[in-house]
Amino acid sequence: MARAAQEKLWSAPFVLGTLSNLAMSVGYYMLMVVMTSYTMATYGASEAVAAFTASIFIIGTLIARLASGAFMERIGRKRLALIGAALTIVLNGAYLMGSTLELLMTVRFLHGFFYGVFSTAMATLVTSIIPHERKGEGIGYYMLSVTMAAALGPFLGIFISARFDFCVLFILSMVCAGATLLCALFMRAVPVPDRPCANTDALADDMADASVLDAPELEGEYERLSAAGDVSAPAVRSRLLDRLIEVRALPIAGVAGLIFFGYSALLTFLQPFASQIDLTRAASVFFIVYAIAMFVTRPFTGRAFDRRGPRPIMIPAFISFVVGMVVLSAANNDWALLASALLLGFGVGTIQSCGLAMAVRQTTDARLSLANATFYILLDTGVGIGPLLLGAVVPLIGYRCMYLALAGVGLCALVLFLVITRRRCA
Repeated sequence: MARAAQEKLWSAPFVLGTLSNLAMSVGYYMLMVVMTSYTMATYGASEAVAAFTASIFIIGTLIARLASGAFMERIGRKRLALIGAALTIVLNGAYLMGSTLELLMTVRFLHGFFYGVFSTAMATLVTSIIPHERKGEGIGYYMLSVTMAAALGPFLGIFISARFDFCVLFILSMVCAGATLLCALFMRAVPVPDRPCANTDALADDMADASVLDAPELEGEYERLSAAGDVSAPAVRSRLLDRLIEVRALPIAGVAGLIFFGYSALLTFLQPFASQIDLTRAASVFFIVYAIAMFVTRPFTGRAFDRRGPRPIMIPAFISFVVGMVVLSAANNDWALLASALLLGFGVGTIQSCGLAMAVRQTTDARLSLANATFYILLDTGVGIGPLLLGAVVPLIGYRCMYLALAGVGLCALVLFLVITRRRCA
């Protein structure tokens, strides 16, 4: 009876956490797609400065994920999520103040920081209440909230900004953040069930690390231990690093980061590419078709991941990403563009959700927050550096060759995935 209760997936906290993440993500995507045009129209900024105003959000998010993973368990997962949601409401209101471009950049950075605080804490909170045997399925359903937001947010942002003042968008984003806070408030605390680690040696390592990592002053502990000769300096540095990231999650997080490096090219360059090849009508619904593919396939891929493991599910997803980029690079009509959206939606969505499931299965509940933070840090890094690097490449090779090159990046990610899962499948 107790085991049956433990295996329940659709609990009230799980549903509220998913809805909370949906509301927050809608606000994020809604502002992200219009921030460049808003900065140029309101402040007369150049394209480069306007793009930086949009991307500084990601810098704040990256810093937050790094900090959140280290301190979440001391502050509390739910408490940290509530702090992030509450301050996001305040920062959405700060957009209405206008004033200077410097103030806007400050607000964007802080908004990104507390968005990162919330999303990392909420993802950790929700994944901790999903039964271990249903991690793939549960995370797949949870990540559907991001899928829906990725379709609804950009649509609302473009639709509202074309018909109303930007202030309407900022107010609506405040409403989304308010709904986020309300859902999070009603999430009751759920005991985290004991679950096995990927291996007993890893669990022993975590227990050994606790003696150093729980010290109130990490740097002071490092100096004391090094001076006393109790442990080697490299060993202590390694433990200090373990306080910030989950090393066991790094391989799959790095692979997913490569895929999201390619995904950043969709967010940044799809619209100008579609204008260049005269396919703007199809481009206007590209992300809706992309999200439909993710929405339809994620529940099935999540269940299959739990039953059959990562390789049978994720290898087709990597291939779908590669083929999708090839089709996109060669698109010359609406149907080809939308076909690429279907392929990329399945590929990116499956790799993201199953990759996160792999990351959290590698660690213990005590380090679950670090596993979530590490995974999203690598994803955000891919999305953040993608526009900078690809923006320098596009003038040299053009959009079509860029997307074809990203198919090659997808193949590299597949090879790395096969390498990191070889030992498990041997």
